[in-house]
Amino acid sequence: YLDALAALVAPLVPAGTVLVPVTTTRRRAAERGFDQARELARRVAERRCGTYVDLLRKHGGAQRGLARGERLAARGRFRLRPGVPVPPAALLIDDVVTTGATLRDAAATLAAGGCRILGAVVVARTPAGRETPRRGGRLVEA
Repeated sequence: YLDALAALVAPLVPAGTVLVPVTTTRRRAAERGFDQARELARRVAERRCGTYVDLLRKHGGAQRGLARGERLAARGRFRLRPGVPVPPAALLIDDVVTTGATLRDAAATLAAGGCRILGAVVVARTPAGRETPRRGGRLVEA
């Protein structure tokens, strides 16, 4: 399915753009067997003659099950990978945006490292006012 998503996302990315995926936690990537943002960024970069830079490392737990206020309060969850050069400018790429807190946090980390953020491309947006509850699998009104 990532190839199909990359085909949809690629036209939104200017040719030659540096892409930085908004990575998930190591634990979550291990559960899935891959990091969806990394794989999407790699595939889009291939389609757009761009560069994919695996620069961010996410620390802490996943935000699944957190209320909107808890998500927005979270900061400092990303670090730059040691030894990976920070590009002068980049576009963030992620699979889903709920509150924008993760994108904001990733962008702040890159900016602190000297990277100009060109924007962000995401595949899906969680409808405003909805969240995944801590227990159960049903979406509920917040």
